[in-house]
Amino acid sequence: MRHSVHIFLAAILLSASLRAQNETELYDQVVVPYHHQWYGGAMIHSNGFGVHATYAQYRDVKNLRLFGFEAVFMKHEKEIRRWNPLAQQDSRSYIFGKTNNFYVLRPYIGKKHIIAEKLRRSGVQFAYNWCVGPAIGITKPVYLTIGYPEPFNPDYFLSEKFDPQKHYIDNIYGRASSLLGLNELRVYPGGFAKFSLTFEYSSDMDRLKSIETGIAADVFGARVPIMSEAILDELEDGAKNHQVFLTLFLNFAFGKKFTD
Repeated sequence: MRHSVHIFLAAILLSASLRAQNETELYDQVVVPYHHQWYGGAMIHSNGFGVHATYAQYRDVKNLRLFGFEAVFMKHEKEIRRWNPLAQQDSRSYIFGKTNNFYVLRPYIGKKHIIAEKLRRSGVQFAYNWCVGPAIGITKPVYLTIGYPEPFNPDYFLSEKFDPQKHYIDNIYGRASSLLGLNELRVYPGGFAKFSLTFEYSSDMDRLKSIETGIAADVFGARVPIMSEAILDELEDGAKNHQVFLTLFLNFAFGKKFTD
């Protein structure tokens, strides 16, 4: 009986020793002296979608300096997609009242602080991030295909910029080519900031897979005319074009860590 107890206690001590050794080995893998990271991917946010890319440089094992770039498409909350039921089968959907597509370019700098390191391959690294930088807003006019029935040509169409004074749901046949309006771009300068949490879950220590979620703010010097003010006034709910855009976002990233 006494020998059985001794064997049992020895097994417990051996198991604890091996577990501690494994955790030490895993930790040693975690604290590899990485120099920098490259990662990027796609994002969705409460007003649209976009892409992003980041260069992250280690300042120490817990802190990284971030240099990144995002390009996002921004919608107005009153956008409703429509189809003309009388148009041909190849007609494209459109948004009634939309005067401009709006894109935002965000070069930024920031910081990532690692709160909880990944201690095993199946674990998750937890960090918070903040970033600031300029916001370069770009509008491109929306062109629509407008039908003009004529006595000798009942299917005559023109591509025109949306005009609430002469374009209605009964003569709009759909969205025109996206290439139209490229020579009419307008820039809206502003600023950008975001705060987020990152969850990195790659099973390969040198690879990076992560999900980032947080809140972002874009502030511009003037209201951005995404929708026609005349159409918004008809809604009678106080809706306006915005100068400040607050969005919730979710980023998906893939990349690699480098030791030099």
